[in-house]
Amino acid sequence: MRKTVRHERDGPLIRMAPIGIIGVGSYVPPREMSNDDWAEIVDTSDEWITTKTGMKKRRIADSTMCTSDLAVEACRVALDNSGLKASDIDLIILATSSPDVPMSSTAGIVQHKLGCTDCVAFDVNAVCAGWVHALDIGSRFAGTEGYGNVLVVGSEVYSRILNWEDRSTCVLFGDGAGAVVLSQVPEGKGIIGSWMMSDGSGSSVIEIPAGGVRIPIPSEGFKDGMQYFHMDGRAVWDFAIEAFPQAVLSVLERYGKTIDEVDLIVPHQANINIIEKGMEKLGLPMDRTFTNLHKYGNTAGASVPIAMHEAFEEMKIVEGDLVVTVAFGGGLAWGANLIQF
Repeated sequence: MRKTVRHERDGPLIRMAPIGIIGVGSYVPPREMSNDDWAEIVDTSDEWITTKTGMKKRRIADSTMCTSDLAVEACRVALDNSGLKASDIDLIILATSSPDVPMSSTAGIVQHKLGCTDCVAFDVNAVCAGWVHALDIGSRFAGTEGYGNVLVVGSEVYSRILNWEDRSTCVLFGDGAGAVVLSQVPEGKGIIGSWMMSDGSGSSVIEIPAGGVRIPIPSEGFKDGMQYFHMDGRAVWDFAIEAFPQAVLSVLERYGKTIDEVDLIVPHQANINIIEKGMEKLGLPMDRTFTNLHKYGNTAGASVPIAMHEAFEEMKIVEGDLVVTVAFGGGLAWGANLIQF
C-alpha cells in the first residue's frame, strides 16, 4: 500500500474551463439471449415481451466476467476515442447497483485493472439513474485542481442478481457497460448542467430486500428469494412516466433552454412504452430520441452511456447538437443532464 501524502488535488475546486465529453465507449458481452430463449425457461413468449417492453434480445455475461470487467472494456474504448491513456485519468466514478462485491468499491477494482496509478475512484448507487447522477458529479470535479480528466462509467451485471424463475423481472434486463471521458472543451460547448431528484419514500419499489444489514444472509428474517432483485412493476410505471418528462423539462428550465432547442433525448432504456409515453408528454416525436433496448434490454445504470455511444456511432449525435440524457429508477431517483456538443 502506498504511503499517504498530500496531493495537489487537495486544493480548492476552482474550474478553469468548460467541461464536456471528449470520448465515449461501451461494451456488451458476446452471449445473446432472445425472447424465445426466455420462453424455454419461464412461462412467457416473444409476443408478450415485445408488446409489453419493446425488448427482443439482451446480452448476458459469462460466469468469468464481473461488473468491473465490463466497465474496464467500456473505459478502454472511451479512452481510445478521447486520445488519452489510463495514466491521464484523475478520477473514476462508477455507477452500479450490481457491484463485484459489497465492499470495497467496484470503482477501485476498475482503477486497478485499468492501470490508473494516481487516481481517485468511488461508486455511485442510484440504480438505473446512477450514470446520470455520476455524470453530474463528474462534471463538477473535472477541470478543477487535480482533476483534469474524469472517467464516468455505468456498468451492470443484472443477470447475477435476478431470480431466473420470476418472469415479471428476469426477462427485462441485460448486462453491459458504458463510459465517457470528461475534460476541458472549447467555450460554448460541454455539460451545461444537471437536474436531480430523489424520493426515499419509494425505496421499496425497486430493491434487493436481503444482503444488507437489515436482513443479513443468513438471518432469522431471511427467506430464500429475498437475495434477488424485486420490483413493483405498476408503481415503477406510474413513477417513470411522470419522472421522465419532469426531469427533461426541469433541466431545460434551470438553464434557460426550451424543448424546441433539443436535438436529441437519450433516455434510460427501461421500456419502449415508458419512452413513448414520456416523449408524448414532452410533445416530441420518437425520432427526437434514441433507443436500443430491443437489442440489449434494460441495462440499468449502464443503459444511457451505451445508448449515447451508439447514437454517436450512428451519427444521431453530431457537433452542435443540444442533447438531454435522462434516467429514472430505484431509490427512487431520477434526473437529467443538458449537454452541448
